[in-house]
Amino acid sequence: MPKLPQTLLGGLLLAAALPAAGAYPERAVRIIVPFAAGATLDLMTRAVAEELAHQLGQPVVVENRAGASGIIGADAVAKAPADGYTLMMAPFSVLAVNASLHKNLPYDNLRDLAPVALVAVAPHVLLASAQLPYRTLAELLAAAKARPGQIAYASAGAGSSAHLATEVLLYKAGVKMAHVPYKGTAPAYNDLIPGRVAVMIDGVGAALPRIQSGQVRALGVTSPEPVDVLPGVPTLARAGVPGYDVTPWYGMVAPRGTPEAVVATLNGAVNRALATEGLRRRFAEMGLQPRGGKSADFGAYMASETAKWREVVQEAHVSIE
Repeated sequence: MPKLPQTLLGGLLLAAALPAAGAYPERAVRIIVPFAAGATLDLMTRAVAEELAHQLGQPVVVENRAGASGIIGADAVAKAPADGYTLMMAPFSVLAVNASLHKNLPYDNLRDLAPVALVAVAPHVLLASAQLPYRTLAELLAAAKARPGQIAYASAGAGSSAHLATEVLLYKAGVKMAHVPYKGTAPAYNDLIPGRVAVMIDGVGAALPRIQSGQVRALGVTSPEPVDVLPGVPTLARAGVPGYDVTPWYGMVAPRGTPEAVVATLNGAVNRALATEGLRRRFAEMGLQPRGGKSADFGAYMASETAKWREVVQEAHVSIE
């Protein structure tokens, strides 16, 4: 066998020692959550990250980058290297609604973010403090009509899913209430439970233990169909606001320009993760319904939701002021 030249031999040995060109991922992947730790989005993302680490064969870390209705975190992702190592898990308020609520976003949600996968939908529930007399939606609306703008509702912040869902409810019901935004759901519950604010919309998973303990009452769910873990709780549409349907959703995105092969790898990993029994069980405990599907379909959905919420914001005069 002829002897190989030293330079060629060295090159072959180096190539053998390196991972295959384009192999992804080769190191830890980071998922930015554009809100504070502890809420449903954060808990859901950490559950997904744990399973994704198994699917990708690399660590998947979660970083909370809260502030400005999710804009700070989303802007960081939009401007991150498009290499698949910085992702974002975000709710519809960030991925579809902020474009209509904020005039000068530093990024474009459809132009600067690449869709990876629709991860979950999350029915929410309208809660009333057990210290106050509102036991049904009808009682709450009657009181709001009698005292316009005097009954307060809480949200996790201006522009949050809860804020949007409540404003649409009030618009469709033809009543006015005072919005009290908080920096997350934990401080909001601190005022809701003793009755310093009357009502709040929150995710079913986060609300369930407080409903079961009797601290708050469930007046209705935001989805078009009842929720299994809340038997006997009607939809808000059936409880008195016909046509009402606000079902928050969560999706994963990457910086625009991320290679299609990398997006395909991530999409496949997310779909496999969502099919595992363990993650489906954890989602059920949080009141989440797994989705998945193709990244292109999620991109089309983001576009349609952005257009839909532009109309809703204009029609209902939703404001972050």
